[in-house]
Amino acid sequence: MSPQILLLVVAMGALFYFMILRPQKRAKAAKAALMSSLQPGSEILTVGGIFGTVVEVREGDLDLEVADGVIMRIALGAISTVIPDTDEDDEDDDGDELADDVDHDDDSEPTVTTSDSGSTDGTDRPA
Repeated sequence: MSPQILLLVVAMGALFYFMILRPQKRAKAAKAALMSSLQPGSEILTVGGIFGTVVEVREGDLDLEVADGVIMRIALGAISTVIPDTDEDDEDDDGDELADDVDHDDDSEPTVTTSDSGSTDGTDRPA
């Protein structure tokens, strides 16, 4: 075998290791750390997009409270991320972001403010 071919094989092996195997090991270690940090009271997001609070952790699954009194049993593999606890209060978390676009009159139905083109859906086509 010529030295150039041997060098090429070694370079391809190193590329395979650094591009595929090493990131997989790192992701697996991060997932293991995530699973070990789970405890009752942790806020999580599942891969299906469901937010909830951990009630009980078992060996292969956990109980997740998604609303008051609504508990789901999910597999540990379905956990996407643990949401970090934030002690700061959100400034505008009361749903008033749409209140700026609606005019409220005391005696009539609410009317939606339209753009210059007359369209209520935000496009520039005529109504």
